[in-house]
This record gives sequence, C-alpha cells and structure tokens, in this order.
Amino acid sequence: MRAWNRVLLGVWLGAMVVIAPAAAHAQATTGTISGTVTDESKAVLPGVTVQVRNVETGAMRALTTDARGGFRALNLAPGIYTATAELQGFTTARRDNLTVEIGRDVAADFSLKVGTLTEQVTVQGAATNVELSSAVAGGVVTTTQIAELPLNGRSFMQLATLQPGVTVSRATARDFTGGFGNTQVSIGGARPEMTGYLLEGTNISDISDKAPSSMAGVLLGVDAVKEFSVQTHDYSAEFGRAAGGVISAVTKSGSNTVHGAVFEFLRDSKFDAPNFFDPGGVTPPFTRNQFGDTAGGPILKNKLFYFGSYEGLRQNLSLTRLARLPTAAAHNGVLPTGAVAINPLVKPYLDLFYPIPDGKDFGDGTAEMRHTDIDPTHENFLVGKVDWQIGATDTVFARVSSDRSDTTAHQEHPLFVEPTTTDTRYFTAQDQHLFSSNVLNVARGAINRTARTDDFIATVDIPRNLFFTEDPHFGSITIQSGVSGVGSTATTPVNYDQTLFQFSDTLTMSTVKHTMKFGGDVQRYHFDGFSYSRWGGEFRFTNLQNFLRGSVNRFTGNLPGTDTQRNMRQSYAAFFAQDEWRAANDLTLNYGLRYEFVTIPYDLENRVAGLLSFDDLQSGPLGVTPGSDFFKNPSKLDFAPRLGVAWKPFGRDATSVKAGAGLFYQPLTTSFYRGTTFRIYPYFAGVDIRTVPTFGPAVQQLLAQGTGLAVQKRSEFIEYNTKQPYTTQYHASVQHEVGRGLIAEVGYIGSRGYNLPFYGDPNSIPVRLNQADGHYQVIPGAALRYPDWGRIRTRINIARSWYNGMTASLNRRFLNGLLFQGSYTYGSSRDTWSGGQIGGSDFENGAGSATDWWNPQAELGPSSYDVRHTLIFNAVYQLPFGKSLSGAAAQLAQGWQIGVIANYASGIPFTPLIGFDYAKDLSSDGTLQKPDFAPGRNGENTIVGSPDNWFDLNGFVLPPAGEYGTVPRNSLRGPDLRVVDLSIFKNQKIGAQNLQFRVEVFNLLNRANFATPNSGALFNADGTPIPGASQITHTATTSRQLQLGVKFVF
Repeated sequence: MRAWNRVLLGVWLGAMVVIAPAAAHAQATTGTISGTVTDESKAVLPGVTVQVRNVETGAMRALTTDARGGFRALNLAPGIYTATAELQGFTTARRDNLTVEIGRDVAADFSLKVGTLTEQVTVQGAATNVELSSAVAGGVVTTTQIAELPLNGRSFMQLATLQPGVTVSRATARDFTGGFGNTQVSIGGARPEMTGYLLEGTNISDISDKAPSSMAGVLLGVDAVKEFSVQTHDYSAEFGRAAGGVISAVTKSGSNTVHGAVFEFLRDSKFDAPNFFDPGGVTPPFTRNQFGDTAGGPILKNKLFYFGSYEGLRQNLSLTRLARLPTAAAHNGVLPTGAVAINPLVKPYLDLFYPIPDGKDFGDGTAEMRHTDIDPTHENFLVGKVDWQIGATDTVFARVSSDRSDTTAHQEHPLFVEPTTTDTRYFTAQDQHLFSSNVLNVARGAINRTARTDDFIATVDIPRNLFFTEDPHFGSITIQSGVSGVGSTATTPVNYDQTLFQFSDTLTMSTVKHTMKFGGDVQRYHFDGFSYSRWGGEFRFTNLQNFLRGSVNRFTGNLPGTDTQRNMRQSYAAFFAQDEWRAANDLTLNYGLRYEFVTIPYDLENRVAGLLSFDDLQSGPLGVTPGSDFFKNPSKLDFAPRLGVAWKPFGRDATSVKAGAGLFYQPLTTSFYRGTTFRIYPYFAGVDIRTVPTFGPAVQQLLAQGTGLAVQKRSEFIEYNTKQPYTTQYHASVQHEVGRGLIAEVGYIGSRGYNLPFYGDPNSIPVRLNQADGHYQVIPGAALRYPDWGRIRTRINIARSWYNGMTASLNRRFLNGLLFQGSYTYGSSRDTWSGGQIGGSDFENGAGSATDWWNPQAELGPSSYDVRHTLIFNAVYQLPFGKSLSGAAAQLAQGWQIGVIANYASGIPFTPLIGFDYAKDLSSDGTLQKPDFAPGRNGENTIVGSPDNWFDLNGFVLPPAGEYGTVPRNSLRGPDLRVVDLSIFKNQKIGAQNLQFRVEVFNLLNRANFATPNSGALFNADGTPIPGASQITHTATTSRQLQLGVKFVF
C-alpha cells in the first residue's frame, strides 16, 4: 500500500510540474495595487505608463494600461507606495501614501488632464478603502495595531481576535503542545486545530496544528512582525491544509534608511492586584523582564537590505493552586462515614504524598490546601532576514528565526513539578521573478522545526521500594472522588521533534479581464518522538475510603518490551488553479479548484499496526495486523472547489457586496495520529488489570508471573477505513465606506463540518434504548465486546458540526492620529464532538472521550469552544495636546498617546459528569458518564453563579441503575469574560529619534474572570454528591497587572 501511495504522489507531483508550476501562498504575504486610468470625460486610456514604487526600499514596478485602461501591480510586499501615471499629451498624475497590506487590492484610479508631462497632479491615498475585487471574509492587523496596542505578554497572535468571526478557545489549557495559555482561536466555528498558520507563506503550525507558542504561553517577536492577515471564511484555492481559517504573518525587512529600536519591559507583582484566589489577598511574587532590539537598513542602497531582531524573556511567576487532600482525621482512618482500617501497604504512600491540608473542609474526609509556588521561565527569540533586489525582474529573500524556552511548572498536587523545554526554528528562502509586467513567478522553500521535551519530577525523595515498577519514573495514584492525583500524567515524560520540509512555486498571469494563478505545494514531515504512556504504572481507586483500605479498582501499566519510540514519515502535496475574472466594471468573480493529497504515515522501524476490522479483536493471538498501514488513505479524491463574488452596486466604489462558498479539507497529518502511534499494540504492550489483589510494588511481580490477575491488552487505534475530514463554508456581507477611512460591514458566516475526529473507548458492555424511560441501558448479563482487551480508545472520523454566525464591524484606518475598530460576532457552534484530533483532553471544560463510542449522536451539543456573543473594540489615539505650545511646555504636552482593547465574551459550555462507572458498562471511560437533571431542572435554572458554588449540585441526580444519564453534553455555561486593557505612551522626540515611555494596564477594571468549574466528578461511588464539585478554583485571566516599558526608536 505504501508503494502505491508513493506512485500516486509521484503522478500528482509530475502533473503539478507540467500543468501548474506555481505555489499556494503567494498572496499570503503580498498585496496588489490596481486601477483604471481615464481622461476627464471618463474615457479609458490604454497605453499609459504606470510606475509603482516602494517608498522604503525604492523597488520599482513599471506597467502599461491595457485596452480597458486597467493595470495591476501584483505581489507587492506590504508597505507604503507611490504610483504615477504618464501619457504623452496629458499631465502626470501621482498617488502617494498607498498602503499595501497582506491580501489587499489597493484601488489607485487616475484621471489624466490634457497638458504636458512636466505638469503633475498629486492625490493622497487610495481611491477607496472598500474591498472591491476579493470575496474573502477577513481582515488585516496592521503595523500600528501590532506596535501600539496593549499586549499582555507581547504576543502578537492575541490580536487575531480583533477580527469578526474569530473567538478565543478559552478551554484549551490541557492541549499538550498547543500553547499552554497562548491564544488558541476558533475561526468561523471550526475547531482550533483547523486554523492554518503561515509565516512568509510557509506552514508554522505546531505539532497539534495549533498556533505556535512557547512555555511562556506567548509568541514572541512582536517587534519583528510587520503585519498579519486573518482570513476567516471562503479563502481562495491558493490556500489549503486548513478546514477553518488562515492566519498569515510577514516579518519586517530592511530599507534604504537604518531603522531600529531598543526596548525593555518590566512587570512586577508590586504593581499588581491580588488574584481572587490568592491566600489572604496578598499578591504572590512575580517578575517578568522582556528586552531586546531590532535593526534594519541597507547593505547596498536600493539593492540589498538586512533586518534582525532579538527578544529575551525572564520570568518568575508565582501561582496559587488549590489541591484537595485527605484531612488529618483521614490520615488516622477517621472518615465522616465511619472508621477505616488503613492498609499497611497504603500507609507509607499516605504519609509521603498527602500533606495535611489547612483549608476549607469539604466534609467527606478531604480539605483544601492552597499552595503558592514560583514557576521560572526563560525564553530567547531571534530573527534575521536579508532581502536582495537583484535587478528589475528578480527579488529574493532569506529569513531564519529561532525561539527557545524552558520552564518548571508546579502542579495541582504540591509535591510534583513538570520541567519543559521548547525549541522552534524556521528557515524560509524565496525568489520572485517577473517575466513581464503581467507574468510573475514566486518560488519558496522552507525548513521548519518544532521540538518539545517534558518531564515529571517529585519534589520529595521517593524511596525506591515504593516504586510500582522497575521504571526510573514513579507512577501515579488516582482517587476518583476528587482527591488531587499523585505522580506523573499519562504521557509524561515525553519528547516530540517534528521537522517540516516545504517547497512551493506560484505563477501569476494577468490579462485585461483575468488574473490567473496556478500553484503547487509539497511538504515532507519528519516526526520523531517518545511518550511515557504509564511505564511507571497507575493504581486507581473509586474513593478515599477504598484507597485507605487498599482496595484497588484498576491497575494500568506496561509489560516488559514495550516500545514507545516512533520515527514517523509522511508527505503532503497540493496544487490549485485560481482565476479572478473582472466580468464587468461592477462585478468580479473568483473561482478556483484545489487538490490535496497526503500519504499514509509510516514508521522507519515499521512499529505501527492496523486494526483492519473490529472483528479482528476477537480472533488471533494479537487481534491486529502488525506492520500494516495505519489506516486506509482517504485523500485520493480531495478536490476542493471555491467560488466568490464581489459586486459593486450603484456603480459606486463606496459599497461592496461579497459572497462566497467553498469546500475545505483537513489533511490527516501528525496531529491526527501522533497520540495513537505511541500506544498501538503489539509494540506498545499496555495492560489493564481490573481485578487487583494487592497494592504497591508487588503488582509488578504478580504481573510478571501472570498469577491470579485478569490481564487485558491495552491499545489505541484509528479506524482503518477512516474518512477525510472537511468543511463546507459560505458567507455573504455588505461593506460600505461611511466616511473617509471609515468602513462598516455586516455579514453572515456559516459552515458545516463532516467526518470530524471522534474519540472514545469502544470496549464496553453493549447498551440498548430503554423505551420506558428514554435512557440507554447496559444490557443485563452481557459481556465486554472484546473481553481479551482493556482500554482500546479509538479515533473514528464520524463527528459533525454546524455553525451559523452574524458579524458586524466598524473600522477606521489610521488617519489624523486616530485608529479604531469594533467587531461583534453572534455565533452558534454545535457538534457531536469537539476534540479527538490530538487526544482525549483537548478541552478542560469537556469530557476526555465519549460516554458511548458506538452512539456519537448522543454527544450532540454546543461545541466546547462555543461562544455566543463576542464584542471587542480597539483603538489607538495620538492626543492632540500642545500643538500651539513651544519650548519646555510643548515637550511636556505633546507626544501623548493611548491605546485600548476592550473585550466581552459570553461563557463557554461545560459538561457535568458522574465521576465513576455508575452504569457498570466496564468501559475505561466509565468515569465520563453523565447524570440526569433533577425534576424541573435544566441547564439554565441549575446555575447559581457563585465561584464557591457555580451550579446547584441538587440539580442533578443519578439515573436509574445500569443506565446512562440524559444530561446533554456541554449543557451548562460558565462565567462570561470582560477585560479592558489600556496603554498610555509618551513619545519624546530627540531629533529624528523617538524615546517612548509606556505604561500598560491589563484588566484595568480588575474583574475576576472565572474559569469553568471542575465538574469532572459530581458523585462519590456510594452515590452521595461530592462537596465542592461545583466550585471554581481558578480564573481565566489575571487580575489587574501593570507593565512599564521604554523603547528607543531610531
């Protein structure tokens, strides 16, 4: 099968070279200046010489108007341009201050008067700021917004949310490689991993297909980024490998003038308000220093330029965490339910790992322990870029960047820390060749690497005789009734290292009515990794009482010989054809077709296996086919049509009506199979032991002997006949210029998702619908579907999604010292599952996997990232003070500037869970079963609204014995979010230089923006409610924080 994949890939690559020697991301980094030249009577003028010049670099493009008087300067780097139009017998016309942005077509019409060439008429700016030719929904975050708006952490990716249709996925904190606090977004209702991230047109999405980030939870380099675009819906066939939106950034370049900056930013807890959960209302110690510089200029004027940037981050962050631990009475075997004889095997673990808590007593033998710890973080970001204008027809650039970070994060349990390092390195080189004024080619190559290493370390010495296995890492102890877990997670220690090799090439041809693009893109994935996967073993107990007794519910571990090292390889290829047809003066059609193909991933040592059929689990010694393909390739016919319309009604440039629709695929690359590849049988020899006669190291001896234990194999699989995930997108909007530089837009966006990843354990006792009460009931007397197996979590592409949204925005471009933008989105996102792309814990507000893998429709509900209302406003205003003053008074009064970002977002949904296998379906995911609502209660009237008790526990009851509850997934809503960030700058001119003093206040109103409650377990194993299960234990944002900064700009 792998040979067939290579043959098919070769055929398509050959077709790409012959048919379409082009690439997929040209417009991802450039813009266009176009227009029509007429005389005073509005008659078109062919043969006019139009020259477009980059003010900063002197780069020149010469064009001649066609028979309709039109011209198009394609693939212009973002920046400020001047355009002139000359024709014998007419005066020369000139337009200054034409701002080219990523993906924007700048209108630059000319009206020539009869006269001589030496006479010149100059006009400022574009003819209109309305987008008249593109049907794509989205916008651009400008240089001014990036540099001047307040950014907590100085991560420019936060600004993606300024665009309508973009919402923050506030619940992705569990995502293993997707940011740890960095802004993860849902665009147009798509899953966060369906957003594509491009830098200089090359793919920089992380291993989880999320926004690149670091251990500081930020994406540094804000001073190195010139601007970035956010395409939210119906982008053209040029773009692919993302079924949601596309975020595309470009770095700055040098110019004919030496420019740069030196900066320092300081954060200190002395300036901050205490967090709502800080003990005693005292702010824990916190310091952060961010410092660096940028410099760019000419090596050879008008020919060769350099740009470089460095930023360092040094942080000591103190966080208050809440652990739930056994009380002093419990340590003596005294529980509210009665005395318990503590098992001598348990006693040393109880004494070592469970310090006596001193906080709120929950009345069930546990109490709260607040502990404040310092998490140190170091990061270094570096970028270097060289641009070379070889001649009138060739421009090349090369850019290299590096971002290395490390941190040591304390855990909820006070005795464990997680050291982590990340290392990202990006290299891109590009050649742009102009065959003629209307034919242009861009070739681009890139090598992008993302690496991450995690460990898990105890802060106390653990005697070797307490280890459960021979592995050098201690395992874990889980008490399902809400007690804080002990030991490592299911996957740490772990290391991931992915290198992406990419080549693309784009050919653009422009005629009188058409701008045609043909392109192709080839990417090669090298993914090398290791995952711990419970080598140290995990003991699980249903409640605190059973833990004290040593009554084990389940042991999970690995047999000797388990191998979780993988070296995966995979290829991706795509090509497209796209045309922009100016069908009439007031109508433009955009249509195209894209084809995408991926090969089946394989391991260099052939350590993968395919589950060809679930029937195979009931036959043969293994139940799987070692060495077979991971899954059957679903991408061989992935053709994606795109269609867009831009109409200029009333014959005026002030209004544009846009609509579009398209099909968008999400290729099955590393993020889809990464978690599974480490845990696939027989190379991963994991076992579940449901009947465990002992606790502690003795389990290893019994396991080796195979005596008296019901051992079941454990694995993960991907459905062999997997389907290709894709979305259909459609939108319509009206854009109108209501004043100079002021654009209003209203629109509708919608999408449907098909064949999306769904995740769960199919190995459970079968269920049936109980017609009498509407519950699904475990069939009495039935056995596990696959009795020789334990947990066999499996990904199957069967989920669906539905999104409908209304958007409105008002945008004023920077003019006369004022810029502002307001965006509102009303959206409704529903699906039958929200995660499953990277693993079972994509969202901390949702269940890790489905209750019943065989019934995905039962999981229908709001998406875990569903935000109904999002309102965000941003502005930069240069205060007009002191213009009439002089001397010292002028120095004091002038140069003041404010920036603001105000954000409101409604609450995200979450799912209340029973917390143990109440229905006794024997699934490994039995703890994820849902309760029933109490009579008369629902998702709205159950909410109390207090952080100590966000919802009423009495609003839920256990379903009838042996049945699943009927509370829908994501049926409750968490708190809303309201944040105002403010910056105040003082710009002090020193000759041609500027010394800028900055004060930035984050969460100015000091609002406690609470996260969702930890509702993972509502009931103890005896059916009694768990006190504190509805409590919120942390905030989604910081309290009010102050940042001081100084920047010298030269």
